[in-house]
Amino acid sequence: MPGAMPTFDAIVIGGGPAGASVARLLASWGHRVLVLTKSLDRARGLAESLPPSTRKLLATIGVLEEMEQAGFYRTTGNTVWWGSRERRIENFDAGGDASGFQVFRPDLDQLLRDNAARAGATVLDDVTVRAVHVEEDASDTRVEYEQAGVRTTVACRFVLDCSGRAGVIARQGYRRYEPGGRMQAFIGIWQRDAGWDLPDETQTLVETYEDGWSWSVPVARTTRHVAAMLDATTTHITRGPIEEAYRAELAKTRELRLLMRDATLRHVWACDASLYTSDAFAGPGFLLVGDAGSFIDPLSSFGVKKALASAWLAAIVVHTSLIHAERQAIALEFFSRWERQVYASNLRRTREFARRACEQHPAAFWEVRATHASDAVEERDRDLDEAALLRAPAVLAAFELFKRSPSIDLAWAEPRRFEKRAVIRDREIVLEEAIALPSAGASVRYLAGVDLVTLGELACQHRQVSDLYDAYCRAHAPVSLPGFLGSLSVLLANGVLTSRSPVK
Repeated sequence: MPGAMPTFDAIVIGGGPAGASVARLLASWGHRVLVLTKSLDRARGLAESLPPSTRKLLATIGVLEEMEQAGFYRTTGNTVWWGSRERRIENFDAGGDASGFQVFRPDLDQLLRDNAARAGATVLDDVTVRAVHVEEDASDTRVEYEQAGVRTTVACRFVLDCSGRAGVIARQGYRRYEPGGRMQAFIGIWQRDAGWDLPDETQTLVETYEDGWSWSVPVARTTRHVAAMLDATTTHITRGPIEEAYRAELAKTRELRLLMRDATLRHVWACDASLYTSDAFAGPGFLLVGDAGSFIDPLSSFGVKKALASAWLAAIVVHTSLIHAERQAIALEFFSRWERQVYASNLRRTREFARRACEQHPAAFWEVRATHASDAVEERDRDLDEAALLRAPAVLAAFELFKRSPSIDLAWAEPRRFEKRAVIRDREIVLEEAIALPSAGASVRYLAGVDLVTLGELACQHRQVSDLYDAYCRAHAPVSLPGFLGSLSVLLANGVLTSRSPVK
């Protein structure tokens, strides 16, 4: 009977960082959540690095205290040989707790799943999703899954694909691989009881070579995961058993090869690490969250952080849609735009890394990445470029004027160019006033972390730049003085604010 089918507000496919985190948030906000996930495979578990900036997300999701107590190996930064034989130490910024976490993914995933269950989500392990049916109006979304040989069908209002590279929904016509972004990862787990001869054993190591690049993340003082990242279309791979191919690839490096020369290789495995994105990240009744929607180059160590951020936003979007159906289309578009921006930003970073490596290693692997990534960024990156906006000549001129001037006398230009734009407020996507900026070709509410609407209102009430800055920081969280002056300069240079008397 139709009424006998179990119904949930959200069904989450996948129990990794994205899936477990979005499930925990939604369940803690009072929604009925079902998580369908595979059993953890420790034999193919990967070491990953979480920078200190991830702490804020972990706190927002509600798991930072558990992370602190879990005993994950702490790290102070990265040691890098990128396009150079010179070693560069990149310590995390001081201030607060400047340490990051080096995690073994199966352990991290288990911690996050346990927290989702404690928050009220139903977590089913060792599950295979057989089919997902999402209707155009999302009124009859159903998921069929199998557990212990028994098939079950459940209904929901939203299904969230958090299945990573498996892409249970993403592969149904949404996923698109990045030209020139094909990549394979060969990963070895190394043991050295005496530890490692390094200035700082806790740090992630990164090294480029002619046919690819290699990284090493420690999960304990005696254990490191070491990967060779290569492209079979441009890299000559030694034929034979996977361990032979892996050792031959690692032998092409200079620093990591020497570091591992008297260590013991315990286990080797390989996986696809190609870059991809999606033509659509959301629609009525579904979202592609974390690595299901896009996969970025692991160069930046932001993979888990990206998944957590995607989960946080997905929870806000689903929560908004469930309690305010009239905002669903706006919320889903907000999510898609955010995901496109994150992918484009990381693609720019990949291009710059590849260009630098190509100067030292003018080989096919790096040439392909520098060329194709550049084309893709230029073609796709249509969203707001804050740095370019703040560097515009008229903005820089206004910036210097404000730095020199002891007084201001500003007013809104008429007519005021306000438009409605979606923003995040607490747990919801809401429509608020934003300012149309001609040079950006878009309406903008926040720039360099500064609320432009509030800044404009306060600018009309003060006559000293220093007083305006103090008033803004009291009304909002403190912002950097350069960001504040840059935002004020953008408003003046774009004719949003006008000076009633010459700025001296």
